[in-house]
Amino acid sequence: MTRLKSKSKKKTRTVIGRSKATRQRARPSKNKIAVDDRHVGSSKLSGIGQGQGEPWDQGSLTPERIRSVKKNIMAQRRAQRRRMGEVRTASEALSYEIDQYKQVLDRSLLQLEVLHKLPAVAWTVTRHGSCDFVNQFYLDATGLSADYCTAPLKTWRQTPSDLPPFLSALHPDHKERVSRIFWDGVRSGGGWTFEAPFRHADGSYRWHFDRAVPVRDARGKVLRFVGSSSDIQELRSERDSLVDRERHLLAIIDGSPNPIFLKDPDGRFLLVNSEFERITGVTRNQIIGKTEDDLSKLREAGALRTNDREVPRSGEVMIEELATTDIGLRWGAVQKFPIVDRDGRIYATAHITTDVTARKRAEEHLRLAEDQTRLILDSSLDAVITIDTRDTITGWSKSAEDIFGWSCEEAVGKRIVDTIIPMQYREAHSRGCEHFLATGEGPILNRRIDIMALHRAGHEFPVELTVTAIQLESWHFTAFVRDLTDKRRVEEALRGAREELTRVTRLTAMGQLSASIAHEINQPLTAIAANSDTCLHWLSTEEPDLTKARTAAQRLANDARRASEIIARIKALMNKTPVEKAPLDIIDAIRDVMKLTQEEFRKHRIATLADLHESVARINGDRIQLEQVILNLVLNSIESMMLVEDRPRTLSIRSRVLDDRMVEISFHDTGVGLDSTVVDRLFDAFFTTKHNGTGMGLAICRSIIEAHDGQISATPGAPFGAVFQFSLPLQMDHE
Repeated sequence: MTRLKSKSKKKTRTVIGRSKATRQRARPSKNKIAVDDRHVGSSKLSGIGQGQGEPWDQGSLTPERIRSVKKNIMAQRRAQRRRMGEVRTASEALSYEIDQYKQVLDRSLLQLEVLHKLPAVAWTVTRHGSCDFVNQFYLDATGLSADYCTAPLKTWRQTPSDLPPFLSALHPDHKERVSRIFWDGVRSGGGWTFEAPFRHADGSYRWHFDRAVPVRDARGKVLRFVGSSSDIQELRSERDSLVDRERHLLAIIDGSPNPIFLKDPDGRFLLVNSEFERITGVTRNQIIGKTEDDLSKLREAGALRTNDREVPRSGEVMIEELATTDIGLRWGAVQKFPIVDRDGRIYATAHITTDVTARKRAEEHLRLAEDQTRLILDSSLDAVITIDTRDTITGWSKSAEDIFGWSCEEAVGKRIVDTIIPMQYREAHSRGCEHFLATGEGPILNRRIDIMALHRAGHEFPVELTVTAIQLESWHFTAFVRDLTDKRRVEEALRGAREELTRVTRLTAMGQLSASIAHEINQPLTAIAANSDTCLHWLSTEEPDLTKARTAAQRLANDARRASEIIARIKALMNKTPVEKAPLDIIDAIRDVMKLTQEEFRKHRIATLADLHESVARINGDRIQLEQVILNLVLNSIESMMLVEDRPRTLSIRSRVLDDRMVEISFHDTGVGLDSTVVDRLFDAFFTTKHNGTGMGLAICRSIIEAHDGQISATPGAPFGAVFQFSLPLQMDHE
């Protein structure tokens, strides 16, 4: 053992050996023999020169004998010094071992302290199954005591399946399962792993992952088990959520009306849905893991194998058409696209098949239109942009190039605030990013919002924006951007078409009222003629009667104004005027429509019953549009009663106020009534029960009423006929 040069070495010499002064005093001179030495030497000489027990003869002390004695003494001293050196060496070795032991003890105490303060559960179990150590983190988490957890084996194991006290926090429903895993791991010496819920000090149960590994000696014998426990509650919740999402996704795929299947790069089937099984007549158990060549029913699809393998190589979406004769000549459009893993490697190709037989059998221009539509859809895919926490663009899709005018090479590496965000939003964007990084919350995350974006050319345009945040090593943001420019343009055109259709519908209704309109206008015109003759008569007498002439002229002016008002109402209904909402009296609007249609009522012998409350508050709306709704409903009621002969023809119009917030107008006729099977579809566009109807009248009525924040409905009348009613919000006093 290596000799240590330390202070302990000097101290050890002082205690065990003799001091230098003592050794010098004890050292004999060259010419003298110490008393003790002489005794030793004389006894030895006595034994050498004489027989045992004989007295020492002083005369026999010759120089040779003295030298011999001295030689023996020196040998004894050398042996003594050698023994003292061995004692010193042993002392130094013992001191070194004590130091080593202290260092090991200090490290053990430090490691024990680290284990206790480790922010994770740690414990050890003897090879017999009893716990001999648990750290403080476990004790704090479960509320158990160290003495309880490390109780001796004989105090708690009454049956072979009993668990150590440190596992008593397990949920009761899992103890039997964990007991088998624990004792099997102890007996086999291989350790154990399990997942189970543990009760925490606050009384709640949280899922943990426990793992123990054996510690063995040089011969492989198990000394003890060292284990740890990790809280996996959030991880398990996320895993369960992922499993649920996967199950929902598989349910959606399996419930799809289109055949869907996945293949690996070698053409082997990985997944097929129920529609695929139905069409091909092959079950998923027969086809999973096999190729088309393995199944005779799918040999006709062998021509697609080349392109199946081309998709993984190119990584692009492919659309193909194929024909099959298994169930007659059918055509299907197969959309193929690669499925990539987290590292971007393609591990499968997805196929979605759509039956396009009807399209293939249509005229050639329909096929071309379908191709054009598909090309438009392909070119209008949403832009996908990825951003890091420094607001730097890290990903830029092809659609983003088309939408914003920046190429991928130009955009990646730039700050998004300097590229596509208009000036008026940049400060808010920066504040929102800082707020999210500080709190993890963002007001626009996972929502669809309409906002303006900035093109490279400098102009702004509307987009639909959705932003999601994903945390990997750091936060990453993904923006899905859809260009709304074309959509807004189409909406504007559709709005114009709807307004034009509404006007055409009004013109159609006015055409049906031509007789009533002529009668309505004819009355004031006839009165105008009569009053003008009367006025001329009173003025042409020898003594003109100015008073009567003035009265006749006044009646003539009133009739002229009446005719003008009728013509103005008709012109307003027929003209293409913009929507203008203003306070109006809905009862007055009903009376105006009834005046226009009174000739139709007379011609078809229809009686009208009006129960209208004059005190109904005004509403806020467009008078022309609401009069069109009333006119359509009145004309529909007239048409439904034209063929009725077995009962009186009556139209009842009533108004009532609902909860001081809404006014309800109902039209109850005694016509042919409504079939209960079509009531829910009456207001659908292009649905009609008339032989020559367009199906747009009631649809326009619904759109007008809903644009006024109201509701419209229809029900079969009692005992016959039909009831159409609509409700509109009243104008509040503060409006």
